[in-house]
Amino acid sequence: MQMQNYKKYWGKADKTSSDYHLLVYHALDVAAVGQILLTKHPTLLKQLSNLTGLSRQQFQQWMVFFLALHDIGKFTDSFQNLRPDLLKKLQKRESNRNYSERHDSLGYLLWFEVLKSHFIDLGITPKGKSKRRSAKEHQLIKIWMAAVTGHHGMPPKNINATTYEYYEKADEEVLKSYVSEIYDLFLKQDTFPCLEQAQLELSSWWLAGFAVLCDWLGSNRDYFPYSQQIQPLANYWTTTLKQAEKAILATGLLASKVSTHLSLSDLIQTTHKVNPTPLQKKAQEIPLTDSPQLFILEDVTGAGKTEAAVILAHRLMQQSTIQGVYFALPTMATANAMYQRLAKAYQAFYCKGEQPSLVLAHGASMLSTPFRQSILPFYQPNKSQQGDGTETAESYCNDWLADNRKKALLADIGIGTIDQALLAILPAKHQSLRLLGLLNKVLIIDEVHAYDAYMQHLLCHLLTAYALAGGSVILLSATLAKKQRQQLIDAYSKGRKVKPPEIKKTALSDYPLLTCLQPKQLIEKVIKTRKSVQRTVKIQFIHQKEAIDAFFEEKIKNKECVCWIRNTVIDACDAYDWLTKAHPDWSVQLFHARFAMGDRLAIEKDVLNQFGKDSTSTQRQGKILIATQVVEQSLDADWDQMLTDLAPIDLIIQRAGRLCRHSRDKAGNRINGKDQRGQVVLHIYSPTLTTTPQHHWYADFFKKAQHIYTNHGQLWLTADLLKQKGQFKMPDDARFLIEGVYSDEAEAKIPETLLESVWTTEGNSKADASQANMNALKLATGYSSETSQAQWQDEGKTPTRLGEDTTTVYLARWLNQKIIPWYLAEEEAYSRVLIRRYWINQEKFPEMISNKQIEACKASLPNKGKNSVLVILVKNTDNQWQGEALNENDERVIIEYSEVKGLLVC
Repeated sequence: MQMQNYKKYWGKADKTSSDYHLLVYHALDVAAVGQILLTKHPTLLKQLSNLTGLSRQQFQQWMVFFLALHDIGKFTDSFQNLRPDLLKKLQKRESNRNYSERHDSLGYLLWFEVLKSHFIDLGITPKGKSKRRSAKEHQLIKIWMAAVTGHHGMPPKNINATTYEYYEKADEEVLKSYVSEIYDLFLKQDTFPCLEQAQLELSSWWLAGFAVLCDWLGSNRDYFPYSQQIQPLANYWTTTLKQAEKAILATGLLASKVSTHLSLSDLIQTTHKVNPTPLQKKAQEIPLTDSPQLFILEDVTGAGKTEAAVILAHRLMQQSTIQGVYFALPTMATANAMYQRLAKAYQAFYCKGEQPSLVLAHGASMLSTPFRQSILPFYQPNKSQQGDGTETAESYCNDWLADNRKKALLADIGIGTIDQALLAILPAKHQSLRLLGLLNKVLIIDEVHAYDAYMQHLLCHLLTAYALAGGSVILLSATLAKKQRQQLIDAYSKGRKVKPPEIKKTALSDYPLLTCLQPKQLIEKVIKTRKSVQRTVKIQFIHQKEAIDAFFEEKIKNKECVCWIRNTVIDACDAYDWLTKAHPDWSVQLFHARFAMGDRLAIEKDVLNQFGKDSTSTQRQGKILIATQVVEQSLDADWDQMLTDLAPIDLIIQRAGRLCRHSRDKAGNRINGKDQRGQVVLHIYSPTLTTTPQHHWYADFFKKAQHIYTNHGQLWLTADLLKQKGQFKMPDDARFLIEGVYSDEAEAKIPETLLESVWTTEGNSKADASQANMNALKLATGYSSETSQAQWQDEGKTPTRLGEDTTTVYLARWLNQKIIPWYLAEEEAYSRVLIRRYWINQEKFPEMISNKQIEACKASLPNKGKNSVLVILVKNTDNQWQGEALNENDERVIIEYSEVKGLLVC
C-alpha cells in the first residue's frame, strides 16, 4: 500500500473539531489490543482457541488479522462522506453518496465483493483447490468476517447491492493494498487453516464478543490518541502495541491469580474456627473432575447454601482454567445483599497482592452506596458518535463502565440479577460481550425454583450454552420440584452433548440433597442439615376479616411484631388503610414495589432497622408491616408473628422462613442458643377449605390476586395439604410439600371444579415456554447475517421476563414554579418507579407548565426521557400530590403519590 494513501481515509473523527484518526491506525489499535490481551491472558487464549479448534498460536495470528479488518466498511465512499469536510480535505473531492447502510454491514459486503477473490490472489485460500474445498474455506472465513465486522452489538446485514453502489473503484484498490500489507505483517504467507464449520459457527458468538471488547479498548483516546502522521504500518504497529499494553493493564481485565485455600472463616470474616454445616462439609469433600460439572444444592433457608456454593466454586477455580464467578440473583435487592455480603470476603478467592474486581450488575446498581463508593476512575466519558447513529466504542465503553451491567460479566467476581446473564443468550445488543464475560467463570444461580415457565426455559438455554463453552454451574434452591431438577439436568447435558441421566425416583425423605452431574455419572447425595435450622411450623387458617383484626389486637397486646404478606399492591394498600383507620394508635408501615426507588430504599432500610437481624426489642415491639412479595427473598429480617395470603406452597415455605428467623428471647432481643418465643405459627388468610370448592373458590376471595397466581388448583392443593398436616417440619417435610403440590400424582387430586384454571395456566405456561424458545438465540447457527437484525434490540427492550408490559415512570413535583425531581439526588433513578403499562402509558402534563420547562426536565433523564413517562405532581387542596397521564387505552388517569403509600392510579 502506498504511504500517500494512508491519509485519504479517516476512521475516527472528533464531532466538535477537525481532529481525526486515520482508519488504518484505528484498525491496528484494535488488533494490538487483541494481540496483547491474548498474550497477557493465556487462559482466555486457551478457551477461545479450544472453541475454534485451532492451536493457540494459529488462533492468535488469525484473530489479530481479522481484528485488523473489523472496520473495513469505513473504506467506503458512503462512510467517508459522513464528514464531507474531511473527504474534501483528504481526497480533494466531493461525493453525493448517502450513508444508507452502516459500516459494519458495509464491511461484510466488501468481503463478498472485494476480499473474497483477493484472498485467493494472496494465497489465503490457495488456487487450484476443488470448488467444493474452496467454497468451504470461503464459508469459514465468512463466519469469522461476520464476527469481527458485527462489532457494534449485532451481526451485520446481508446487503443486496450493485457494484460500486457504496464505494469507488479507488476505495476497492486501497482496501486490497491494506489487506495485502497486514497479511504480510501478521500472517507471513500462511494459508487459512482447515476447521470444522459447525464448531466455528458456535465459537463465532465468543469471537464477536472478543471483537467488541477489543474495539472498545482500541477506541479509547486516552491510550490511542488521534494521529495523522504518515508512517509505515509496521512502525505504527510497534508503537500501538505499547499503548495497548498500557490500556489493558488499566482496565483490570487481566485475570487475578487464584488462592490455594479458602476457608469458611475467610467468608464469614472471623478469626475463630467455623464448623461447616453438613452441606458445606459435603461441598468441601465431594470429588471433582477436570471436566465441566453441574451442581444443584437443595437445602432449607439458613443452611449455608451460599457459602457451600462459594467453596465449590473456589475448588473449581483451583483445579481448572476458571478464574472468576458470576452470582445470578432473582432480584435487585437480593443482588445488593449478596454484594454487601461478599464485599469484604471476595479477595480471599485470590492470592495476596492481587487486585481482583468486584462489580454489581443490575438496572439500579448505581443506587447502591457501597458499590458507588467502590468505583475507581478509568477514563472520563466522551459522548461522541460515529455520525451514523451508532455510538463509538469509546462512548459505549464509558456508558458501560458507569452503568456496569455488562462490565460485571467481565469482572473477576460479578454479582447481579439473573437477567444480566440471560441477556447473553437473547438478541440484545452486545450480548456476545456478555457471553465472553461468562466464558471463564463459575455461574452460581440462586433461587432457581422462583422462575416462571418463560424464565425457566431461558435458563435452560443458558445452561446449554454454558455447557457448550465448557463452563461449570452451581444452582441453589430451597424448594425444587423433581420435574424442574430433571429439566435443568437435561439442558446442561444437551450442552455437554451427552445423553441426560434420569434422576432416581426421589424419596420424600431425600432432602436436603446435593446433585452433581459429572461426565460419566450423576451423583445424588442426601445430606443432614444443622440443628439450628430444624424446626416445626404450626399452621392456622384465618377465613374472616374480623378474625384478622382480633389476631392483630392480640399480637400488639403481647408486644410482638407482625408481618402481613399480601399478594398484590392494591390488597396491601387496602389492608394498610383499614388498619390505620381502625387503629390510628398502632404503628403500621407499608412496603411494596410501587414506590419511587429512593423512597423504596429508605423504607427497606427502615424495615431492616426495625425487623432485621440485629434489631432490638425496643425497635420491634408492637410494630406491624404490611408488605407484598418484596420481603420474601430480599430481606434478612424476621418477625415474631406472620400472616400471609394464600399463595403457592413454595412461596408459603419461603415466607415462613422470615418467621422467627433468628434466635431471640421473649422480648425480641437477639440471643445465642434456642429461640425463646415459643411455638412458631404461620397464619394463612384463605377462603374456606372444602373438598368440593366452587369454580371461583379463590377468585371470589382474592379478586386481584387471582390474576397473579392463576393455577387455583395448586393453591387448593397447598391449602388442603397444610390443613391436613396442621404443621410442617423443616427440612423433613420439604420434599413432601413440594411434590404434594407440583407432581403429576398431586395434580390428579385437584377437584374438577378447579381444573379449568389448571388447564388455562398450563396452556399459558406452554405458550410462554414456546416464546422463550423463539426468543433465545440459536447458537448453532452462528453469529451471522442469517440472524435477522430486526430481532436485535437494546437490552432494556429485550424481554428476560414475561408478564404484563411495564412503564418506567419518573416522578417530579411542581414546586415554586419549577419542576423538581421527586427525590433530590444525583441519580435520576431515585425518582423512578415501574408500573403496568395498562395504567400508565403516555404523558399528560398540567397546562400551567410550559413545554420549555418540560423539555429541560426531560433532558436530565436517561436517554432524554425516551422510553419512559414523566409524571409531574402538583399539590392539591387536600395537600396530596397528584398528577396526570394516559393509560393504554389513551384514557386520562389521576396519579397520587406519597412516601407512605407509594403510587396509586385513580
